[in-house]
Amino acid sequence: MSARHTGFIVCRRRPAAPSSCHLERHRRCRFSSLTELKKTHAKLLRSGELDDSLTAGKLVADIAISDPSNLPYARALFSRIPPPLNAFIWNSMIRGYAHSSSPEESLSLFRSMVARGYAPNNYTFPFLLRAAARLPDNSSSVGLSLHASLVRRGLDRLDPFIVTSLVSLYASTGSVDDAHKVFDGSPHKDVTAWNALLKGYIACDRHADALRLFRQMHGRVDADEITMLSVVAACAHIGARGIGRWIHAHIGRNRMRMTLNLATALVNMYARCGEIESARWVFDRIPEKDVRAWSAMISGLALHGLAKEALEHFAEMQIAGVDPDSVTLTGMLSACSHAGLVDEGLRVLKRMKVDYGVEPTIEHYGCAVDLLARAGRLDAALDLIETSPVRADVVTWGALLVACRVHKNLDLGERVAREMLDLDPHHAGARVFLSNVYAASGDWNRVQEVRSLMKERKVYKPPGWSSIEMAGTVHEFLSGDRSHPQSDRIYMMIDEIGKAASQKGHRAATSSVALDVDEEDKEVCVREHSEKLAVAFGLINARPGDAIMIVKNLRICEDCHGVMKLVSDVYGRVVVVRDRNRFHHFQNGACSCNDYW
Repeated sequence: MSARHTGFIVCRRRPAAPSSCHLERHRRCRFSSLTELKKTHAKLLRSGELDDSLTAGKLVADIAISDPSNLPYARALFSRIPPPLNAFIWNSMIRGYAHSSSPEESLSLFRSMVARGYAPNNYTFPFLLRAAARLPDNSSSVGLSLHASLVRRGLDRLDPFIVTSLVSLYASTGSVDDAHKVFDGSPHKDVTAWNALLKGYIACDRHADALRLFRQMHGRVDADEITMLSVVAACAHIGARGIGRWIHAHIGRNRMRMTLNLATALVNMYARCGEIESARWVFDRIPEKDVRAWSAMISGLALHGLAKEALEHFAEMQIAGVDPDSVTLTGMLSACSHAGLVDEGLRVLKRMKVDYGVEPTIEHYGCAVDLLARAGRLDAALDLIETSPVRADVVTWGALLVACRVHKNLDLGERVAREMLDLDPHHAGARVFLSNVYAASGDWNRVQEVRSLMKERKVYKPPGWSSIEMAGTVHEFLSGDRSHPQSDRIYMMIDEIGKAASQKGHRAATSSVALDVDEEDKEVCVREHSEKLAVAFGLINARPGDAIMIVKNLRICEDCHGVMKLVSDVYGRVVVVRDRNRFHHFQNGACSCNDYW
């Protein structure tokens, strides 16, 4: 192909001696403008310096890492550099593609590199491992192949960057236990390697393991901001407020810089751990709040059902000159939904494009569907789904499905469940709802049919679990769990709570139990729900007067909600439950949600 068509010429004449001033300037600069890169290319052509492989390699490197859109330009120049090439040039191209939308090209280049007799070095593999982690199918076989190549070359344990990249790769494919094995086998455990493993546990939803890892890390390696962000995120997820408080104090004791990212993460952590006042305290001390900080505070208030305060913060945000983004408006719609402010929420949805320049997304329409459905306006919610310009996803239909169960509209619920199964035939919640509908009507044959189909297709309902933090340790419970060391005492406390509830006139709400068993067995099922085990554990172990904080992965059921109110009254305790949707603050026999959840 002629130079006129490509714009690339590799001059064959003997180059003049490179100008040391020009080369030094070339070493210092990193150009992001394609025009500037082409000017540099032209100068090197005119001076003859492009025949020097080191100079050409540096130009290729500048182009390759400047911007992913410049990679075709870099690739064309790369293909015209006369051999021998050095590892630096190969690594630059591999690095560029590893950060692009075509990470598979990094691996293709690596195969060409090896086939042409060039030896990869310790700088090659971190880029390759990053590329493998970003492959669309996230295939573990590619990572295993690269790891084997590292072992053959004796590079697997010598370089901390390689170790960190291996840990990140295995964690990205969900193999965090393998990532931990790589980590344990390395003599190089700097803070970057620890952070990679921490992020791996969090990415795999193993937040308690992430906190255990941080305890091992503490005292061995100085944590940095990335460490703190990871640990604070883990605390937020599982509601570990005691550990979260310690982390906040640790940041202060070690005089770590309180960046905007870290402060925002603390606001989110305190809000999700049930300490909304602590979240406000941190938020109020952020000197220059960006949209993410405002969004974290507004979403936190929404989670606690504090719609009035969320609306006030939204107004203050605009007075401060900060424009809301998609996340902020999702928080606003959520606040309106939890408080039953239907008209206000619909106004936000209607005006968000006009007033704030934010195009409504499926998340916004999903919140609006939830807003209407919670208020019992099921037909309006269905109409919004059917007229929305964005096609409803499973989550949006799921919001309506939950409301159909709450408002006992089983006919509409059955239709919604079938719509969900059209979108996702393996959706466990929709099939469980159908099973419950048939159970409620006593059609046990159809219940069995649904369950057999679930078993055949390996569709499993996610198990309900609850966690509670005590003395810096997070304790997790499954429904009917008897594995805890204090199991005997916990079930004795469950019996005691049951007797107290009966004396107060409480009758177990067993409608959620879709089993063909008698009422007594159904009562046993709901009696052993995970949040009841957690609150029993809390009553046994918490200090007198301390609030009991529980995190639940699913929506709290009607019976557990009633029992928590009774516990708060009979035992004089504040009980805080964060379920999948919001916080419930139980005190003196009442709940902050006013039974609107």
